[in-house]
Formats: sequence, structure tokens, C-alpha cells
Amino acid sequence: MEMTFVALYGDKSGDLATLITRCQEIGRGVLGVGFRPYSLSQIHATIFGLERKIGSPFYNANFSRYRGRDLVMNLEGILDYLRCCGLFPLEVQVGGYGKRDYPFISRQASPYERSFSIQGDKVVVMGWPIRGKPFQQPPATPSAWVQEARLYPLTLDLVRHAAQAYGVLHAYHRALTDVDNDLFFRIGMLVDQTALTERVRDTLEAEVRQFLSVQPPLILEVRLEQVSIALYEEDTLPPSSTRVWSLADPDLTASALMEHLR
Repeated sequence: MEMTFVALYGDKSGDLATLITRCQEIGRGVLGVGFRPYSLSQIHATIFGLERKIGSPFYNANFSRYRGRDLVMNLEGILDYLRCCGLFPLEVQVGGYGKRDYPFISRQASPYERSFSIQGDKVVVMGWPIRGKPFQQPPATPSAWVQEARLYPLTLDLVRHAAQAYGVLHAYHRALTDVDNDLFFRIGMLVDQTALTERVRDTLEAEVRQFLSVQPPLILEVRLEQVSIALYEEDTLPPSSTRVWSLADPDLTASALMEHLR
């Protein structure tokens, strides 16, 4: 089994469930049987993974693969950090990103473009940390641009970078200068990736992005009890073979988790 830190696994709020379900409906309408939606309960946002290097006791797979270093993961340290860092509850905006410039980009693309995408065989909805309420209209002055920039802090990127001090390298921090502040949800998978034509991809991405852009911004409050460590056999995290423990659970300790891994 492997481990990963996730947010919002299990039951979803009504607004989030409605938004995800509508995105899945659009996906089925465009892709038909070529799209396999996840169940609402298994949909989650990954904070960072704790995958182990194959054949090692507890070396971090990403540090070995991307940095050429064999580091033992300090599970007790990373649990303590997440519980005491003061960054939770974390507010995240999903939807409501118009087709305009924002004071941040993701993978060289605008939030509008990145709010929904097909990545390989994965169908992904994305949001970003926010502090306060988003602007209803684009900034009209330089000072307003500065003010909007302050609304979108790099909180997730900070958490993910901090994990390196405990022997954990986030999968999208492969280079020293990489930034990943995305909170991403896989909402389903493509059954046959070869059948996805460029026209179909463009149609689906355009329809879902347009739907998300006209929604009122959905502000999710990710509390500590909604952040969990998951032990899984399949990286899609189906409930039938996945065990989760909330970070707010006092019985969640490094030694208890190691017992389950044996």
C-alpha cells in the first residue's frame, strides 16, 4: 500500500457536489461511454503524496526519482507540521474565473483555462487558495491589481515546499524553482484515450470552462478535519480499498500508520 495526503475525501458539501456533478454530466454528454466519472465520495484533492521508493523501507519516491537523493520520510514530523502550521482552515476558490487576466497563472495558463482540463487520461477540475472575497469585476487600476494579487496567496505551494524538510518531495516540485499552488480534483477518467480527438477535447474543455466561469465563485473552507492521510492500493482511491484518517483524529500517529503498512 501507499500513502498520500488528501483534502475533501468522502462526503461533499451541497454546492461542491452540485458543481462536480454538472461537470461530470457535461463530460458524459460530450464523451459518452468514453468517460468514466468517479463517485463523489472518492473525488479528492491531493495535497502531496508519500509514495515510497520501490524496494526501500521508507525512502521518498519523488526525491529519488527527480532529485537523485534517498531520504527517509519523517512521518511524525510532517504530521506535526500540518497540524501546527496555522495554514488551516484554508480557503480555496473553485469556479468563477472569467476569461481575463489574473494576478497569477498556472503552468503558463490562465485560471480560466486551467479551471478544467483533460490531462492524459485524467479529467480535472482545479481551484486556488484565496484570502477574502474575489473581485466581481477585473481590476481597473494598478493599485487594484496589487489588491487582487494579495487575494491569491501561495499557501498550497508553501505547504508543499515545507514538506521537503521532512523528506517529502511533492510530485510537481521536481526542479528547485517549480511552483504548484493548484488544488486539483480528478472527477473521472477516459476509458479510451486514443479515441479522444482534438475536436472532442476542445469541445469538452470549452463547455466546462464556460460553465465554471459563469458560476458564482465557490469558496471552500478546507478545515484540518477535512485533510486526511489515505492508505491506498489504487491511486483513484476507491472507498472499497482505501483507508483514511483525518488529521484532526488524535489517534492518528506515525507509529499507528506504520503498523498498517506492515
